[in-house]
Amino acid sequence: MPPHNFFRNVTKIICSTLNIQNAITDLYKYLLENLPVDTIAYYIYEDEKRILRNITLLRDGTPSPIANLTITEEIHEQIMLDSADEDIHVAYIKDSDEGEISREISKRLGITKFSGVICYLRIDGELLGVATFARTQADAFSEEEIATLASLNDPLTIGLVNALRFDELKAVKDQLQDDNKFLQRELAKKAGETIIGARTGLKSSLNMLTQVANTDVPVMLLGETGVGKEVLANALHRMSPRRDKPFITVNCGAIPESLVDSVLFGHEKGAFTGAVQQRKGRFERANGGTLLLDEIGELPLDAQVRLLRVLQEKTIERVGGDTEIAIDARIVAATHRDLKKLVDEGKFREDLWFRLSAFPVVIPPLRERQQDIPLLLAHFLTTFSAKLGVQQPAVTPEGIENLTNYPWPGNVREMHNVVERQIIMSQGTPLDFSILRSPSNSIENDLHQGDLPPAATPVLLTEQNAFPTLDEVTKMYIEKALHHCNGKIEGTDGAAQLLGVNASTLRHRMRKLNIAFGKKR
Repeated sequence: MPPHNFFRNVTKIICSTLNIQNAITDLYKYLLENLPVDTIAYYIYEDEKRILRNITLLRDGTPSPIANLTITEEIHEQIMLDSADEDIHVAYIKDSDEGEISREISKRLGITKFSGVICYLRIDGELLGVATFARTQADAFSEEEIATLASLNDPLTIGLVNALRFDELKAVKDQLQDDNKFLQRELAKKAGETIIGARTGLKSSLNMLTQVANTDVPVMLLGETGVGKEVLANALHRMSPRRDKPFITVNCGAIPESLVDSVLFGHEKGAFTGAVQQRKGRFERANGGTLLLDEIGELPLDAQVRLLRVLQEKTIERVGGDTEIAIDARIVAATHRDLKKLVDEGKFREDLWFRLSAFPVVIPPLRERQQDIPLLLAHFLTTFSAKLGVQQPAVTPEGIENLTNYPWPGNVREMHNVVERQIIMSQGTPLDFSILRSPSNSIENDLHQGDLPPAATPVLLTEQNAFPTLDEVTKMYIEKALHHCNGKIEGTDGAAQLLGVNASTLRHRMRKLNIAFGKKR
C-alpha cells in the first residue's frame, strides 16, 4: 500500500514542472514503487472537435507515440454524462470488453485485456482532460487502489492547467517576439529608405555612428529642429547588436512635469489617482534595445536627478513600488538646444551632461548640405504623389533654384511640409516654389502678403463670417476642380481623376450638393 505521504509526494512531482511529459514520467517511476501500473495515458479533451489530444503515453515506462483520438457520438455522450456529475471524479473499467470506450482504448494501446482507472480533470465544471492508469489484466485494481488514484485528480488537474497556461503564454510571447522582429524589419526598411543624403551631406554623421554602433556608449545627437535626429537614432539602433530588440522614443519636452516619472519609469497599480493598473515605463519597454530621449534639454531638473541615478545604477523603481528592476538599454539623447549653455545657466545638470555626451554627433542643417536638396525633393515627390493619388508633377529649373537658395530654418521637416503642400496646391502644374522667393526668405511673410494661387485662397473666418459647413467647403472644392478642368468630369484631365474619386461617385456627390454639371452647367 502507498505510504502516508503518498499524496504529498505525488502532488510535488506533478506540480514541480511545467513539462507534462517529464511530470508523468516521474509519476510513473514513483508509482512503480508504491502503486504499480503498466500504462499511463494523459489527454486534453477538445469538446468542439470531439478529440482526445494525446499529451503523453507511457507503456511499461517507455513513451509511446499515439495519434489523437477522434471519438464517436456514443463515447462523447458517455464522457459528458460521467464528467457532468461533480461527485464523479473517476470511472473504473473492469474489463476491456465492457463498452465502446474500453474496446477503443484496447485497440489503440494494442492490449488484449486490461482494466483501468479514468480520472476526469475538471475545473469550474469544465472538462479539460482525462488521465488513465491501466494494468494488463481484467479487474486488477482494488477499491482502495481506485480511491488512491482518484485522490490524484486534483494535482493532475492543477498540473494540466499550469501546463496549458504556460503553453499559451509561451505562444503569446513567441508571437510578440515575431511581431516585434517583423516591425523592426519594417521600420528598418522604412528608415533605410528615408535616410536621404547618407552618401553626401550626412556621410560624416553616419560614419561617426558606425564607429560607436557596436558599443553601449551613450550617444548625444546635436542639431537644429527638423534635421532628422530620430531617423539617425533609428539608424544607430539598426547598426547595433540590439537591432532585433525594441527601439523606443520619448519626447521629454512633451511630457507634463507631473507625469515624467510615470512615463519614464512606469508605475504600480494604485500609485496615484488614475493608476488603475500596473504600467511599464519607457525604460522597461526599451530593455535590451535602444531608448531615444528626444529634446533632453526640456527635462525638469528634479527628473534629471532621477535619470542620472538610473544611468549610473542601471536600475529603476516604478512609481509606488519598492522593487529595483534591472535595466539594459542603450541611451541616445537628442536636442536642438545648447546644453553647455543650459549647464552654465544652471538649467541642466553638469554631471548628466557629461554622462550623456560621451559621444556627441553633430547633424548639419539642411542649408549646409545643399547637395541633399535635389535628393530629398525626388524622394518627397515620389512619396507624396503616391500618397495623394496624383500624377507626380514636374519641377521647373526656377523651382530647383528657389529650393536651393532658401535657408530652411525648419530643415528637412519644413521641406517635407512645403513640398507636400505645393503638390496639393499645384493641381498637376509644374512646381516653381515661388512661395519661397521673398525679400526675407520667409514662407509666413509670403502667406501674409497673399502670394497664394487663386485655387488655394483660404476661407477667412471673422466674427461676421460664420464657420462654413463641411458640405459648403466640399462644394467650393469640387467647383474649383470643375473650373480647373473646364467642366470635364470623366477621363484624363477630368475632375474625378484630379480629386482621386470615381466619376460616378463624384456625380452623386455633386447632385447631393446641387452642383450643376453636363447640359445643366
